[in-house]
Order: sequence, then structure tokens, then C-alpha cells
Amino acid sequence: MGKRLWVIASLTALLLAGSVFALVKHERTLHNRSFADRIVARLTNRLDLTEAQQAQVKEILSAQQQSVSTLLAEAHKNREQLRSVTASGKFDEAQVRAIASQQAQTMTDLIVVREKVKARIYNEVLTSEQRVKADQLLQHLDERFARGFHERAAATIPVVP
Repeated sequence: MGKRLWVIASLTALLLAGSVFALVKHERTLHNRSFADRIVARLTNRLDLTEAQQAQVKEILSAQQQSVSTLLAEAHKNREQLRSVTASGKFDEAQVRAIASQQAQTMTDLIVVREKVKARIYNEVLTSEQRVKADQLLQHLDERFARGFHERAAATIPVVP
């Protein structure tokens, strides 16, 4: 009886370890895909895109890839400049304001590109049924964001003397 129990326990452990390994490998595979592939996969999963629609979405995303890459590089450069001018407790308000202003313009440009892509996908790719589903998803995300924002705003922040 003891041998049988040991064999069953060993097989169970082996199956469990294999399942965990497969899950981790699957997650890494998903994470290593390109940004466009992850977006297409998420939209396909949530809106049931056809293969033709997936190709259209990839085309729209790749058309904006260069401008987005440039803007992301600019945002990174702005963050590095801000770290540089405030390192070791330094603070020059004029410099910080100038960098913050540059970063605000970069973020504005990124938001415009994102909304342009969203509008193109919505208007050029999705069917009317998919648009209804997309509207519901966006409303749900907005509600989750608002709920989380209000919860964080209501939390008390301890003041350190």
C-alpha cells in the first residue's frame, strides 16, 4: 500500500510540475510577442475578430509604429533629463518646468495617436455587433478606472515630518 501511495503522489507531483511549467512557458510566450501581436490577440479574444480583421488591425498598428516609437523615445529622454536635473536633491524650478512642459506635449501627442488608432479600428475594422461589444468594454474599463481613482483619492496619505 505504501508503494502505491508513493507512486500516486509522485505522478501527481510530476503532473503538477508539468502543468506549472507549461503555464509559465505559455505566459512567457505571450509576453515575448510584439506589442501589435498582443493588441491583436486581446482584441481577437474580446471581440472575436476574423483573420481578415486581425490583418487590418496589424496594418493600422504598423502604420503608426514609427511615430509611436519616436514619441516613446522622446518620453524616455525627458524622464532621463528630469532625473539628471534633480539628482542628489538638486532642484531648479525653471528646468523642471521646461522638461515637464516637453513631457506634457509628448504625452499629448501619444494620446492623439492612440485615439486615432482606436477610431480607425472602431470605424474601419469592427462590425456593428463588435462596436456594441467594444463600447461595453470601454465603459467597463472607464468605470473600473474611476472607481480605483476615487478609492486611491479617498485613502489617507501619511505625512512624514
